[in-house]
Amino acid sequence: MRPLVCVLTLIVLISCSVHTPGTALTRRQTKRPARLVFEKDISGRVLAYDIRHPSGVAVDAADNLYVADTGNNRVIKFGSDLKPMKEYGGYGGGIGRFINPEDIVVDRGLNIYVLDTGNRRIIRLDAGLNYVDEIIPQDDSNAIISNAAKLSGVYVSSLGEITASDYDNSRLIKMDNFNRFSRYIGDFGYGRGSLLNPLGIAGDAEGRMYVADAGDGRIAVYDDYGNYLYQIGADSLMHPGAVMVSPYGIIWVADQDTDRIYAFSPNGEALFSVGGPGRDEFLYSDIEALAVSRDGELYVADAGNNRVLVYSIVYEGTP
Repeated sequence: MRPLVCVLTLIVLISCSVHTPGTALTRRQTKRPARLVFEKDISGRVLAYDIRHPSGVAVDAADNLYVADTGNNRVIKFGSDLKPMKEYGGYGGGIGRFINPEDIVVDRGLNIYVLDTGNRRIIRLDAGLNYVDEIIPQDDSNAIISNAAKLSGVYVSSLGEITASDYDNSRLIKMDNFNRFSRYIGDFGYGRGSLLNPLGIAGDAEGRMYVADAGDGRIAVYDDYGNYLYQIGADSLMHPGAVMVSPYGIIWVADQDTDRIYAFSPNGEALFSVGGPGRDEFLYSDIEALAVSRDGELYVADAGNNRVLVYSIVYEGTP
């Protein structure tokens, strides 16, 4: 009977390893957001200039806020009290210069990565906005990918691996933690995982990667090796531009066609949405980026209205 026991054990182990969308996240406590409460509008004069077309927002572990002020080719750091602390940048292609910085992320080591779109590169800064180095996506022949016409999003995994959205070529460019080319993700031949004009990228605690697949009107989800897993929001999204996963596993998405913000559960269930075109506390014009702090604030880069909006997230069961 021993061979039969071994076979049955193997079957049990294999069945336990089958992936179900959101399974890992639903095993932990998940707070479900119920609504947003408006807190602050960051606009107008900030340090040297009026904010113009902010296209990236990120929050570090100390709740400092970083904004890619695209129209002024600079990055602004705000303290946890949302008072401006420092700016970095200016127009150009050398050290300390940007051309249309359009995304910004923070890694666990408090490095700041700025997608310098016009220069087709990623600039790494420290938490004090001091220059560290530049990273240029390269292919496997170690030549600059000159046909990467527009890099439109950046993500850094917990292992330090950088992934950039190649908008015009409808794919992701993934690098290893030595910043060497690793693979393309979502390009021709990926089947259901093929992308069309991808924009923002985010990741969760289990290593999954969420891509705003703008041309297909969905969030495409991949594992940390780049294998396609499933999709989120295909029934409600039109042209998602920004995606963010909160510490509780909630997937926040901004749809640029409808100017709405959506919240999805880890299993892809639509929880609520808010917004519409205009300029008000809950009306937007061209949302380019989202960020969520550990304390439950949502930051919205409302680029068309030249502002960053701050909300408190109210969860179910909260008065």
